[in-house]
Amino acid sequence: MEKYVKLAVSFVKRQYYLHLLLLFLFVVFSGGFVSFKGLETEQAAKVMEMYVAFTGILLFTPLFMPEQDKEIWDLERSREMPMWKVYFLRFFLAFVVFLFVITLFFNFMIKGGSEFDLFILFRGTCCEILFLGSIGFFASAVTNQVVIGYMSAVIYYALNMGGGKYLGKFALFQMMQGEYGTWMYWLAGSVVLFVSGIIVRERMAVGSFRAAGFRPL
Repeated sequence: MEKYVKLAVSFVKRQYYLHLLLLFLFVVFSGGFVSFKGLETEQAAKVMEMYVAFTGILLFTPLFMPEQDKEIWDLERSREMPMWKVYFLRFFLAFVVFLFVITLFFNFMIKGGSEFDLFILFRGTCCEILFLGSIGFFASAVTNQVVIGYMSAVIYYALNMGGGKYLGKFALFQMMQGEYGTWMYWLAGSVVLFVSGIIVRERMAVGSFRAAGFRPL
């Protein structure tokens, strides 16, 4: 377990810290883009869906970034270790930060005197943002390109601006229209994409390991 923790720490120091810094700036300057004062339920939902949604993209899309470096990828393969454990630790880290940031934004709105159903909006927000982040996560896993992951998530976000009706139950921005029943579809979609992404990467690691004829260190 110790070696996986070390890999997770190395990931934060070498690749992830820039994304965390960007997220910090995203939070700090949020007051210049949205208002947190005196919001009603639909208005609070709009803040979370239209602005805070990018939290999921920023946190979950870059989790496979180290493997874009061929030397790191070869080193990980040569150790013949279950890569899903490495990915799960990265995911867990991103998830903890994700919950902290979402809670922080809800705190901003509550302190601003906004009134809304905390449980329903929190549940929907988490599921929706996880789903959006899982799109970037999965695309990055399949292509091994974080940029494509970002593009996929942002394109899906943009599609919902005018074509949400064609995306059915997986359309975003439903809560600010008063619809709070789609959280189950967002949650199911995010679970499928996150698990599929990890499985894809694990199989890629095992397959390339065997094809290269590595011996475990």
